[in-house]
Amino acid sequence: MDYKPLAKEILSQIGSKNNVKSITHCVTRVRFVLKDESLAHDEAIKALDGVLDVVKQGGQYQVVIGPSVAKVYDAILDVAKFSDDVINGGETSTSTNNDEDEQKGWLSKALGLISSIFIPVLGLLSGAGMIKAVVSLCTVTGLMSTTGGTYIILNALGDTLFYFFPVIIGWSAAKRFGLKEIYGVTLGAFLVYPTLVSAASSTAVTTIFKGTIFALKYKMTFMGIPVALQSYSSTVIPIIIIVWFASYVYKYCDKVIPDVLKMVFVPFFTLLIAGVLSLIIIGPIAMILQNILSDTVLWLVGLNKGVAGFFLGAFWSILVMFGLHWAVIPFFAIDIAHYGYDVINPLIFSGALAVLGSTLGVAIRAREESVRSMSVAAAISAFFGINEPALYGVLIPRKRIMITSFLGAGIGGAIAGFAGSKLYEFGANGLLGLPCFINPKGIDAGFIGLCISGIVAFAFTLITALIIGANKDAKTKPAKINPADHSDVYAPVAGESFDLTTVNDDVFSKLTLGDGIAITPSEGKVYAPVSGIIRVAYPTGHAVGLASDDGEELLIHIGIDTVNLEGKHFNLHVNQGMRVKKGDLLVDFDLPAIQAAGYDPTVMLIVTKSAQLKDVMPVQFGPVTNTTKVLAVDLQDPATITDTAMVND
Repeated sequence: MDYKPLAKEILSQIGSKNNVKSITHCVTRVRFVLKDESLAHDEAIKALDGVLDVVKQGGQYQVVIGPSVAKVYDAILDVAKFSDDVINGGETSTSTNNDEDEQKGWLSKALGLISSIFIPVLGLLSGAGMIKAVVSLCTVTGLMSTTGGTYIILNALGDTLFYFFPVIIGWSAAKRFGLKEIYGVTLGAFLVYPTLVSAASSTAVTTIFKGTIFALKYKMTFMGIPVALQSYSSTVIPIIIIVWFASYVYKYCDKVIPDVLKMVFVPFFTLLIAGVLSLIIIGPIAMILQNILSDTVLWLVGLNKGVAGFFLGAFWSILVMFGLHWAVIPFFAIDIAHYGYDVINPLIFSGALAVLGSTLGVAIRAREESVRSMSVAAAISAFFGINEPALYGVLIPRKRIMITSFLGAGIGGAIAGFAGSKLYEFGANGLLGLPCFINPKGIDAGFIGLCISGIVAFAFTLITALIIGANKDAKTKPAKINPADHSDVYAPVAGESFDLTTVNDDVFSKLTLGDGIAITPSEGKVYAPVSGIIRVAYPTGHAVGLASDDGEELLIHIGIDTVNLEGKHFNLHVNQGMRVKKGDLLVDFDLPAIQAAGYDPTVMLIVTKSAQLKDVMPVQFGPVTNTTKVLAVDLQDPATITDTAMVND
């Protein structure tokens, strides 16, 4: 299948490639960070064949594709030809933020940061975890000896990424913070340098803040300054903060050091300052923060594992839909590194099986082949732990089945919580990840409880879906919109408005198309003067036609004879059939370039002639903005129009 047409449509509807600050993808979504989200047309993107939904969360504009996301992502890259900066994370957090960034809350920024750092390593992390899980399964069942060469090699292969996690996260964090990746890799490797690791396990010279969560053991000194060495292997938060700090050091050095000396002294000072401070100050504080977060999460779950399991299991899919699950996923790896296991992931394990049961139930009950095939495809994705295709394609249109799916996941989560199930390796999702929950010491009650939780969730949702059936929720018919007796039309562009009959074009000045108003633009942005539907969107971008919700038909024509430019200097942001709200950006154009090319840039706003149109009255000549009312339109009642037509017949 050729995904380039879909890629082009997505790029067009998000405000063009120039509106993209960064782009990446996960297992189901193309994740954009846009410069201006208001330029993106959500409903138009949702309506595209191949798009399941649009989610705006965590500072990202997420286009939900499903299993084909990698192919769509590659097609977008092929079409857009983005620079490496856009693909590798876009503008860095240390650059000057625009007004939109300033308006984003700390939660959105934190979620965006977490997802952008973890997504690039998630696949490798899961693959390495699966190797360790399979090795654990083979040793528990006696198929492999822990002293044999096969075990030693496979265990090392699976454990390498986790042990050197600061190196991997350092690479990803450097991309995110606009630092050259080699610096992140080097600083991460520095944290797990063998001599420092050995020193971290040595006898402490002294301990400060003893007996508190802030206790630090000093094991050596640097130029007389005590150094509280920690074990940083498998850690996450310390290297993220260290690389963030290093990015500032690097950029400052790159700015102040003369070009002739940069090659040596920029890396010299960056590594020296960031490396030393990482061991003396940043690393120890970050470890305290990481331990507090881990202990707090474990304490909250431990208050009542059954209740925690029910609520987290039931609401996990909702978190996924809104992209909020990225706030939780890093704790799986953090907890495994800190405790040797994680207690959160088992609570959501049954969610994939609950979704699997629901989608299979819909597939069995469905009469239409299209619904059946879509449900089977969604069920296959759910088997591998990818729930988005089922959520958006099957469950959301069937609210009762969706509720039973969430309830089944909650019941399964409660069972896993009461059983004390644990995740021992970070691996694959869904049923393939089942070996990751096996205790390295052998199969225990927690693993058995986890299996029961999945079986119960699957059976409950399958049965309820078979009972409820495959029909979508009944939709109420939209109320018929009757034209208003009177309608207000606003200026589509800022500038100076004047009488339409004086423009230098006979078609418009003689009101051949209809009455209206003309505006000499002061800026190159055209906004919707009313709410309604785009009836005509000329590919050249010089004209747009709208059908107002009140009933009138409008034409916005940018410039005189500008059709001859064949789209040059115009950027169209809408397509035919798209719904727009008053004030939405329709077109932007290069005003100086159009004038330099010798064209009159006057913008004409015309209410085109129709049977229901009674009168068009300009109400504002002079300075206007897109919030200025410029036309008052009187319309006839549709019944009157019909009656008149019958008499004339």
